[in-house]
Amino acid sequence: MEEEIWKDIPGFEGRYQASNQGRVRSLSRKVTGKNPYTNKPFIRTVEGRILKPARYAKSGHVSVVLGHGENGSPIHQLVMLAFVGPKPNGKGVLHRNGDPTDNRLTNLHYGSRSENIIDVYYQGKKWRKLSVDDVINIRQELLRGVSCKELAQRYGVAIGTISNIKVGRTFVWLK
Repeated sequence: MEEEIWKDIPGFEGRYQASNQGRVRSLSRKVTGKNPYTNKPFIRTVEGRILKPARYAKSGHVSVVLGHGENGSPIHQLVMLAFVGPKPNGKGVLHRNGDPTDNRLTNLHYGSRSENIIDVYYQGKKWRKLSVDDVINIRQELLRGVSCKELAQRYGVAIGTISNIKVGRTFVWLK
């Protein structure tokens, strides 16, 4: 197994780090507080620890909360930010193997949304409700004269989705 390397997450230097193995940790630090009874300030040490990721959304990606009162931050974005830098405009973080829980640096790269969608289909998965095979079958059925309405009911999608396939607005890359 590859050695685990930790780097500060930009914007959270000295508080949180991401590893090349796709984990995030907090660092030991001193925090000040006030005694609720005497109202006197005190300083205590909070021990660092590996943060437990939580799944968010239907996509299966995992996130961690960096600081109290904050929203969850997707781990794949934190790893890329720490090791590669900010994402270029129009790009997102893609998982090479298609597993949204595998946030190892070797599995991540920046790419366009189109590249992400195409990767999903090449991995044999569905981007939305329709697979590549579904779209090929829909095109064949359309050529045979089956209505958009009937196909939409059969595949559990909107009529507009079938219409977009028919006129070439979607799945253009699939020849």
